[in-house]
Amino acid sequence: MANIVVLGAGIGGVSVAYELKAKLGRKHVIKLISSLTYFQFTPSNPWVGVGWRKRKDITLDLAPLMKRRRIGFESCGAKQISPAENVVELNDGRLVGYD
Repeated sequence: MANIVVLGAGIGGVSVAYELKAKLGRKHVIKLISSLTYFQFTPSNPWVGVGWRKRKDITLDLAPLMKRRRIGFESCGAKQISPAENVVELNDGRLVGYD
């Protein structure tokens, strides 16, 4: 069983986490780490600016989405990566291991 960490929950990070889970299945642990609790579809920001959409229309809470797909989620953000130890230190001091 592998423990895989994906840093960043933008378009790329969320897509990678979904694809890894789909390809690798339940035997492997995928964890998504972000400094935000939500995903925001950035290309739609101008629509909010001109009043065509509201912020709630272009954002999604990540925790329930990741839970439904059995992907771990941390919204604390990453402070430091220690590749020699296979560890990501979160901003609150907790350590998340990977292999």
